[in-house]
Amino acid sequence: MNIEKILNGISYKNPYNESIDHIDILGITDDSREVQEGFMFIAVNGEKIDGHQYIDEAIENGASVIVGERPEPLEKSVYLSVEQSKSVLGIIAKNFYDTANKKQQIIGITGTNGKTTTSYMLKAALEAQGYQCGVVGTIQNIVNGQAFKTINTTPNPLKLHQLLHKSEDDVMIVEVSSHALKQDRVKGVIFDVAIFTNLEKEHLDYHATMEDYFETKYQLFKQLKKNGLAIVNRDNSWGEIVYRRLKEQSYDLKTISTEADASILLDFEQSTIQFSNEKAIPFELKMPGEHNRLNAAMTLLVCEYFGLNREKSMDVLRHFASLPGRFESIHFPGNKRIVIDYAHTTKGIIYCLKAARECVAKRVIHVFGFRGNRDESKRADMLINSAMYSDQYILTLDDLNEQTEEEMIQVLYDYHEKYGHSQGKIIPDRTLAIKEAIEAAGEGDIVLVTGKGHESYKQPFQLGTSSDRETAEKLKQAVKDMTV
Repeated sequence: MNIEKILNGISYKNPYNESIDHIDILGITDDSREVQEGFMFIAVNGEKIDGHQYIDEAIENGASVIVGERPEPLEKSVYLSVEQSKSVLGIIAKNFYDTANKKQQIIGITGTNGKTTTSYMLKAALEAQGYQCGVVGTIQNIVNGQAFKTINTTPNPLKLHQLLHKSEDDVMIVEVSSHALKQDRVKGVIFDVAIFTNLEKEHLDYHATMEDYFETKYQLFKQLKKNGLAIVNRDNSWGEIVYRRLKEQSYDLKTISTEADASILLDFEQSTIQFSNEKAIPFELKMPGEHNRLNAAMTLLVCEYFGLNREKSMDVLRHFASLPGRFESIHFPGNKRIVIDYAHTTKGIIYCLKAARECVAKRVIHVFGFRGNRDESKRADMLINSAMYSDQYILTLDDLNEQTEEEMIQVLYDYHEKYGHSQGKIIPDRTLAIKEAIEAAGEGDIVLVTGKGHESYKQPFQLGTSSDRETAEKLKQAVKDMTV
């Protein structure tokens, strides 16, 4: 592709006044190891690595054009200077992969909780009525029916636009994290639908304040196309702010709520759903939890936007089963079970504990921990609410994230002493904590393990397993072997 098309919409300086309009670019990357002959290398000054340190390597590998922030004379390549490489990366990717001209619909979902479940509810509902859907998100990326492992909830802009370019799906559903918005990872993407699930205290190790966290999330709506569909959960003070901002703008604004005037009104006690100006109708889900009914309501609003048959959409959602690490149940002999969930915020934990009660659990034993070097402001509330809504809790280790095991164990004891109660205990080894919980569980009890969900462990534990699910399966097999 000619370089002028790639640079369309980008302000840059050509400090050495070299002619560039004749240059054709064969590929783009911000990783010098991926550079091939005729590539453009974008040197990004990242949080941990400064791409400018790898310009020489990129040139050796064949880069014909370098884009960076600090102009320096180059003998074998053209150097173009921009104010901030990170902010132009998405525009370069959009232009190179020509994603703006694709006819597929793009749905963006942001919020603290509910992004993943809503994504897969949407995928199930849309595909049941003829749409092929791709997903970019926390568990995996799915493009053209093929699943790929993912590192971040939202990939960097080069990878994202590459996925959109390769996709032949009718709809692409993208989970949009606050980190992605702050770091311009979705730059250049225009969304047809934007969904705000909720906002609560989280990532304050990264965002200085809740206001900064909110404004970052709100950026998604600034990338929503004119007259695009905006869906907002009003049962959240931050969602109410989003609603008030958007109602004066040129969007197709739809809302859900359990109490405010909304496009869909939910009644948790009666298990009903009511579309605007219509009668309430029964709406019970196989997947427990009030949060999942909210996720399903937002999904239904998208289905209405696509003109799908409402009853078919509702039927799909009624039978929607759990996802890996999202209230995922493993049943044990003796009529007890482990439920594994990714919940790692106060609200997420409350939702899960309440959902366990919906399953008519006699007792709920909650196993969870705190991640090292992550938002400390939510820890007390997590423990206070676990103690309030569970019958017993076991504090254990989560990811250490460069903190020592000794430091995090001391954190557990400090919080347990200050905010816990006599029904709680500390077992630092995560696998042994789960083992203790299932051994303590009786008939009809649920052991709820939160924090990791589908993720693998980042440090070894005594049972030698690699995830909460694998730990549960190993313990289940051990129980079966003992009863044979």
